Amino acid sequence: MRKWTPVLRAAAITFGGVLLFGFVSGVLAGYGGQAGWFDGQAVEQIVIAVLAAVLMAGALWIGAEWMRVIDEAAREAHKAAWYWGGTAGMCVSGVGLVLASGGPWREVIAGWIGSGAAPVDYVSAGAALMIAPMLIGYILVWVWWWLARMRG
Repeated sequence: MRKWTPVLRAAAITFGGVLLFGFVSGVLAGYGGQAGWFDGQAVEQIVIAVLAAVLMAGALWIGAEWMRVIDEAAREAHKAAWYWGGTAGMCVSGVGLVLASGGPWREVIAGWIGSGAAPVDYVSAGAALMIAPMLIGYILVWVWWWLARMRG
């Protein structure tokens, strides 16, 4: 348990800080907006952006601490999975990106996604469609890596 202390500390600081900052800034934004000091909705959007950035930085910190405490075999499994699985998934997504960018496939893919959506919906769909194959590839290679070594 002692070796996991840095990971637990990073997680506690990250999530505790995000919760505390989110609560305090949310209360202040709500009160300031109601009092007419500023546009409450604009402040809420800024607070959400800051919370997301802090959460991403904290997740990176937690991941770095976690990679330091796991053994070499687990580290190698994750490195292989991200390299081979993530790269293969990115290639699959890249083909979709190229097809969606022009030619007759553009209209076909636009019909699948739907029309009339807000621009942020297209950005969100694009991000999800880029990340999902990478994660699927990662999981498949990670499982393959461990199965290949367990037969051993």
